[in-house]
Amino acid sequence: MGKISETIKLEMEAVFKMLKDAVSRIEGDYWKEKKNKWMYGYTLFHAIEAIEFYMSDSADKWVPLSDVSANSEEIETNTIRTKDRQFFENYLVEVESITFETLAKLSDEDFLEVDGFSERGSISRLHKFSYVIRHTMVHIGELSKTVRDNEMKGIRWE
Repeated sequence: MGKISETIKLEMEAVFKMLKDAVSRIEGDYWKEKKNKWMYGYTLFHAIEAIEFYMSDSADKWVPLSDVSANSEEIETNTIRTKDRQFFENYLVEVESITFETLAKLSDEDFLEVDGFSERGSISRLHKFSYVIRHTMVHIGELSKTVRDNEMKGIRWE
């Protein structure tokens, strides 16, 4: 494994630890409540789903693992309200597995090549995966603030 692939792998391991901690914070039904266009469960799902999406080689080749994806935030929100903690735990494990299977197949040279996401502005797989990490961290920050605002322990930073 080269330096680029090892670095991305280490960063994604930290991402998944924080997402698992975010799932562990779900208590009762507060995570299903939508207030001010914000819902813990929706944001958590969105962060996980985005990783799943970008692990494919193009938007056209992506087939969602869950039954939530619907091209409509309203439909997705209502579907997520029917889900429980086990759904999030299972979905996260599936996406984590796909992520590390995908990363294990890539050499450092592969990270510097483009894939089908170049049409969306990615100049390389490395750029795409850097975006995935930044995107997820933004949402983990939102989730952590939400649990702290609800007087629960924040998400542990890795």
